[in-house]
Amino acid sequence: MTQKPPFNLLRQCIGFSSLALALSAPVAQAQHAVITIYHHVSESTPRSTSLTPAELRTQLEYLRDNDFAVWPLDRTLEALRNRQPMPEKVAVLTFDDAYESIHSTAWPMLKEFGFPMSLFVSTQPVDDNQNGYLNWDQIRELADDGVIIANHMVHHPHMVDALPGENNAQRLQRLQQELLQAEQRIHEETGQSHKILAYPYGEYDTEIRNMVTELGFTALAQNSGAVGYYSDFAALPRYPLAGFYADIESAATKLNSLAFQVLEVDPVSPMTDSTRPAVTLQLAGDFNVNQLGCYAGGQALELEWIDREAVHFRIQPGQDQEFSMRRFGYICTAPQRGSNRYYWYNKFWTRSTPGNAD
Repeated sequence: MTQKPPFNLLRQCIGFSSLALALSAPVAQAQHAVITIYHHVSESTPRSTSLTPAELRTQLEYLRDNDFAVWPLDRTLEALRNRQPMPEKVAVLTFDDAYESIHSTAWPMLKEFGFPMSLFVSTQPVDDNQNGYLNWDQIRELADDGVIIANHMVHHPHMVDALPGENNAQRLQRLQQELLQAEQRIHEETGQSHKILAYPYGEYDTEIRNMVTELGFTALAQNSGAVGYYSDFAALPRYPLAGFYADIESAATKLNSLAFQVLEVDPVSPMTDSTRPAVTLQLAGDFNVNQLGCYAGGQALELEWIDREAVHFRIQPGQDQEFSMRRFGYICTAPQRGSNRYYWYNKFWTRSTPGNAD
């Protein structure tokens, strides 16, 4: 889950720490892209997951007027995996949950700009003709128009939660069946099967990540950050650009962001029972470590250096700062040398609710 830092705090945090290596030529040459996530495009749906048509148009105009290449998701993933040359600024537009406004409002606007998009479909609400969702005829229309239709599970579950009476093996078996069932339904209705999953709520654990990888899927999360050659293709970050992230100043900073090369993250798993978990990171890229900063909940975090030259450090919120919400994150940023673009990494955390039947 993204947390919005005040821009003056972002500038302060970027003045925090040490001088880095561009550790190797591949780091300096690495290419980047930004994947966005949207849900509703409407003035009448919940603000937390919505942006207005005017806000979406402003973001699309920004992409058009600032030399962005807006690429389809599959093309971007292929280029990143194979470390192919890419334009300096690549954006990918994705929409989750197959809400009606995506068909009526978002896609006509994107077509006006000539921008592709991907739609992640939870199949049960569509099969049930649930109010506010697209039907298969509308989804097929989008597919025929070139929209990538991809997997958002059947029931949009909290994947890290076990159902009442369910052990871990049963949970993973259920999730695998649901993932493959959704992929089959999408293929039956649209002819598409890209094996790309968007984790509902952005939640996953190490066992889910391993399962998805073994089944040959690429997976996208919802924690903020750019993607690059060295990203984890079982948990790619996306920027939510709705609600109070929809304003163009906030969106522009994120759209221009770059992916750190993450050499170490410990623990790798996003799961925690702590209200102030610690994480050890090692980051690389074309930045000055004196300008590296990390923060959580709008407050700067102290970097406990393990090896400053190697940009290897530990962060943990103080005793007076605890996070009791289900999902939260720590954000690290640093400006690229000689530009106004920022490297951006979000260590995402979540906690499960045992026995949750939702």
